[in-house]
Formats: sequence, C-alpha cells, structure tokens
Amino acid sequence: MSPTGKEKYFHKNDQHKSISSNLDEIETILGKLDGSQSPIAEKVFDIMDEIQEQKKFLQNDKKEKIETQLSYVTKRIYSSAKVLLKTIGGKEVLKEKRKIKGKNSDHWWWYLDNYLEEKRKRDLQRTGMIGLAMVVFFAILAVVYDRYLAPPPEVRARIDYETRIDDFIYAGDYISAMSEMEGALALAPDYYPLWIKKGVLEKVLGNEAEEQSSYEIAQQFVENQEYFYYERASIFMQFGLYDDVLTDTDNLLEINAKSAEAYLYRGLVYEMREERSQAYDAFEKAALLAEEQNKNQLVATIRVRMGMLMQSISIPTQEK
Repeated sequence: MSPTGKEKYFHKNDQHKSISSNLDEIETILGKLDGSQSPIAEKVFDIMDEIQEQKKFLQNDKKEKIETQLSYVTKRIYSSAKVLLKTIGGKEVLKEKRKIKGKNSDHWWWYLDNYLEEKRKRDLQRTGMIGLAMVVFFAILAVVYDRYLAPPPEVRARIDYETRIDDFIYAGDYISAMSEMEGALALAPDYYPLWIKKGVLEKVLGNEAEEQSSYEIAQQFVENQEYFYYERASIFMQFGLYDDVLTDTDNLLEINAKSAEAYLYRGLVYEMREERSQAYDAFEKAALLAEEQNKNQLVATIRVRMGMLMQSISIPTQEK
C-alpha cells in the first residue's frame, strides 16, 4: 500500500545526516533550552558550521530546496540568541570556548554575540531617535488611561501580583511564587485562575492535599466547568506538565466533544514532544472546529502554528 502525501511528508530519511536532518536537530535543541548552563548550546554552533560546509557541495537546485528551512531555523537561532548565550555561560565563556576551538570569525561561533551587539546598538539608536516622542506620547496616554480606562486599584494590584508570580515561576523559584500567591489571594479570594495556579504550584512542590484543596476552591468560583479545564491545561503547559495537559484535554472533550481549544492544547503538547504528525493532525482538527464555530482569531493562530510546523519538518529528496 503506497504512503499518502502526508505520510511521505512526515517520513524521515535516516540513511545519512542531511542538511535537513541537521536543521531538525537544531530545532530540537532550541526547544529544550531554558537558560540553564549546559554544553547542549555548543552543538547549535557546531551543526550550523557543519551545514555551511555541506552547502558548499550542493548544486544550486538542491540549495533552493533547503533555503526555506535554513532561513526559518536561522531566525529561530537569532530569536533565541539571549537564552543561547545564557545557556553557554555568557559572552566571556563563549569567547573562551571559541578560542580553545580555534574558530575563525566566519564561523557561527562568532555570529551570536556579534548579532546581539549589533542589535543592542540598533536598539539604542532607535531608542534615542524616538525617545522624546515616546515620552510625550506615554505622558498623554497615562493621563487618559488613569482618567478613563484604568481598572480599579484592587485589579491593578492583583495584576501586579500575577506578574511577579509568573516571573518567579519562569525563574524556577516556586517558593517565592507561592509567597506572592498568598498576597494575591488575600486581595482577590474569589478569582478562580489564582486558585488553579496555586494548585499547580502545590503540585510541583509535592503538596498533594493542598493541591486538591486549591482546585476545589477554584471550582466554587468558576462559572463554567470548561473554563476550569482551559485554565488548568494552560497552567500545566506553562510548567511543562504535558501528561497533565493531555488529561485535561480529555476532560474538556468529555464536556464538549467539539472543543477546538482542547485539540489546540493537544497539538502543542505533541509539538513539544516532537511527535509532529500527531501535532499536525491535532492542529488540523482544532482549525476545522474553530472555523465551524466562527472563532476567526483562533483559526488564524492555529493556521500560523500549522505553517510553522510544516516548515520545521524536512522533506526528503528522492534518492536515485
């Protein structure tokens, strides 16, 4: 039985390390970076240098075939430049490592900090040119906002708490996040998303009883059971608890078998796990359901995600 078009698309040729395979490996590495110091970042530079050498031996028609993926991966590297530099240990560590490796300035080992330095200069220049105009603009905006648009002080205070909580979670400081959570809940005790986030925090801290208690309190304030699972799946995703995300998508689909959001979450989990064919199927299902429900913004988000996924997958050329 011959494979379908999509099966061919997702098929990988493992017989040799092609440029596409190398680019796939870089994308896998970039998806794992969290800023923690690790030698894994060095592989990005080594592989990109290898790709530069591989390109020298490609015919023009074959170069064209890999340019889209190469361009996409290059943009991802640049967009991840700060976390890459942090993972490798900082600018000075990068300089020392490439000195040891004896890398010339035409290698990727030089491009990263050069790019960040040029970006910093451009940002400073642009900031200087528009700084005065922005000061005036924001001064006017602040007056209008405070007079006509600003939420009540207690809501603004809660948002400040939530920002600090998320900052601590991103830094992996869950104890400090929990401390801020107590202040936020004292201010907004009936705001169910805070109770859900507290429950997930208790989970990662190993406090099972407190976790369940927090979810039960959240249930008292949530107006729709779907909202509870939407919110919790989103927070599980934030913590990288992918099995729990999938469990909550099952819960969502039991309540609403046509939940586009449930399939979107599934697709995101599969994508993070590099199960690309399953991710594509989930996104496709989510997009169709969102279209049926006239959720145009959600459709656009999903379609962009599908496009990025398709670009990230290598399309093998036919072997002679």
